[in-house]
Amino acid sequence: MPSIRGIRDNVQTALKEDQALTAIIGAVGGAVGAFLAERYGPEADPEKFAITVDQARASLLSALALVFTGLSIVLALTALATGNMASKFSPRLLRMRLRGEGNKRVLAVFAATAAFIITSQVLLRTGAGDVLAPPLVMAISVLLLVGVGVMIVWYIDGTLQSMRVDRAISWIGRRIESVVKRQEHAARNDVVVDTTELQRPPDAIDLVAPDDGYVVSIDTGGLARLVENDERCIVLEVGTGHAVVRGECIGWMSAPVVDDDLPHVLDCLTIANARDPDNDIGYAIGVLVDIGLMALSAAVNDPRTGVECTEMLTVACTDLAGRDVGIRTRTRDDGSPSVIVIENTMGDYLDGAGRQILLYGADDRTVTAALLRLGRQCERAARSDRDRRLARAFVADVEAVRGADISEGRSW
Repeated sequence: MPSIRGIRDNVQTALKEDQALTAIIGAVGGAVGAFLAERYGPEADPEKFAITVDQARASLLSALALVFTGLSIVLALTALATGNMASKFSPRLLRMRLRGEGNKRVLAVFAATAAFIITSQVLLRTGAGDVLAPPLVMAISVLLLVGVGVMIVWYIDGTLQSMRVDRAISWIGRRIESVVKRQEHAARNDVVVDTTELQRPPDAIDLVAPDDGYVVSIDTGGLARLVENDERCIVLEVGTGHAVVRGECIGWMSAPVVDDDLPHVLDCLTIANARDPDNDIGYAIGVLVDIGLMALSAAVNDPRTGVECTEMLTVACTDLAGRDVGIRTRTRDDGSPSVIVIENTMGDYLDGAGRQILLYGADDRTVTAALLRLGRQCERAARSDRDRRLARAFVADVEAVRGADISEGRSW
């Protein structure tokens, strides 16, 4: 059975990715706002506000037609942008875009405006045609209509700009940086080390995954509290973003272990149905690699985009080298380890992402030159011997692809 944390994370993920919920909330807010404005708004002053109910109904119908016309434009543009992102960039990039707050704001404003106008129409039907219309209702409808116009202009400009490959790559770069900062904040109470020499004792108990899915978060504080009063240690060999299968060994716990320990340990590990783009560095880097691989495919054949993705990957990996990412640990007062979580380091991301681009772009000299710069920059920026070895091995493979006669100067 999924843990309580896993169920909660699945619900939160659904709320982030479900655009219909935002529209429903906006519609309910618009309808309630119309009712309150009509019932509790000030009375109309004939000398200042002389719009009758019949005139108000006609105006609201025209406004409603404008709202639905604008909505049709937004939906058509959304369909165009969706197809372009999925075919030219990456389906996973589309998922990250849809989770953004911008789309939800547009839907909320459209739904609120439409619901407000429709509810106001229904409420105005109860009054005589020559009676003055509620001024607050008309004022709010005009403001909402202006808001819809602003949202349409903003959405069209933002959507068209997002279809530019350079903007997409730059946006992914900013997302990688924000995810790294968020993961650093989540591990602010942990100590990140380069290597660990802890050996598994013979009497250790296996920790197995309670469900299929992806690891989206690990509560190292909760794990540390479980073993803070003894000399036991918990080691998790899977980090954020790793896929697990029910029953798979994902770590171990040193003895002695009682029956109540294992459920509490696994409850500190959140496993959800999908990876979390907001907290998973590998997911964001994978989207950047997706764009590069699609550009380097035979169908697209756009090596310059592959170079741009490699250059952004160079920036991201250099930033990762200076961040606290890697093996997360918790220790007791005497310095003995209580919790160890094996997370990916800069070298792991370089080894996975860089080699994929090398596989597809090995025949293009500009791509391999950018990859060579990526590897050498990571080798210089690496803070651990392991990351430095991984970067050095990557550089050697790129040089082997480029050929032994390439001079040092031209490699840059």
